Amino acid sequence: MRYLFAFSYDGGKFTGFQRGTGKRSVEDSIISVLDKYSIGENFRCCSRTDRGVSAIMNTSTLDSDSDAEDIIGILNSNLEDIYFYKYAGVDENFNVRRVQFKKYVYIIPELNQFYSIRISDLKKFEGEHDFSNFCKLNGRNTKRSVIEIGESFNNHIRTVSFKAKGFLWNQIRFMVGYAMEKARDEKTPDDPFSGEYKTRKLAPPGPLFLEEISYEGVEFKTIVKKSTRKRSEKAYMMALSDYFFNREMLDRTDKDPLFK
Repeated sequence: MRYLFAFSYDGGKFTGFQRGTGKRSVEDSIISVLDKYSIGENFRCCSRTDRGVSAIMNTSTLDSDSDAEDIIGILNSNLEDIYFYKYAGVDENFNVRRVQFKKYVYIIPELNQFYSIRISDLKKFEGEHDFSNFCKLNGRNTKRSVIEIGESFNNHIRTVSFKAKGFLWNQIRFMVGYAMEKARDEKTPDDPFSGEYKTRKLAPPGPLFLEEISYEGVEFKTIVKKSTRKRSEKAYMMALSDYFFNREMLDRTDKDPLFK
C-alpha cells in the first residue's frame, strides 16, 4: 500500500531538509525512525525546503503494509520538531512531486523595517519568466511560472503568499530580497528581469513557510485513533503557533542585518 502523508516541521531546528545535509536533516531524521522500526520502503518527499525554512504542510509517500495511523503514531513518538498529522491512500504509481500547486508564505511583522515592501514589486514575478537571476543555479531549467502572489494582514503581521507548481532553489527568498531592496533604495531597477538588476539580495529563511501542497483527486483522512490524534493535533497546533508568532524572527529583527 502506498500512503501519502502530510507533516510539518520547524526548519530552524535542522541542518537542512535533504538527506545527507548535516548530522540532523529533516529527511535523515524521518528515515532513521522508519529504518529503526522497519516501516515500509520507497520513502520520498515532495519539497526540499531551504535550510532554515519551515513547513506547515510538506508531503511524503511511503510503501508499507502497516496501518497508516500506526505509522504516524510511531513517527510522532520518536521525532522532535517534525509532526505528521494526516494521510491518504494513493495509487502505487502516485508521484508525490506531481502537484497542482505549492504555496509558500513569507511573514513580515509590523515592527520590521521592511514592512513597507510593495506587493506591486513582488507581482512583477507573476507569470512565466527565466528566474536564473533569482535562484541558486544547480543545473535545473530556470524557467518557471508563478501562478499568483498575494498578501494578507492579521494582528500586525503581514503575510505575502507565493503559489506555483514548483520553485527553484532560493527563488522565493531572492524575489523577496528584490522587493526589500526596492523598498530601501528607489534606484533599484523597476524591471527585475531587465538585466540591470545585478546586486542580488537573499532574504533570510526564518520567516518563510511552506504552507500548502495541493493534489488533484486526493482527499486526506483525519486520524481516528484517539492517542495518535491527540498527539498529532497538539503538535500541529504548536507548529501553527510558530507560523503566526515566530518568536525568534521577532526577537532578532532589530539585532541582526536583514540580508545574509
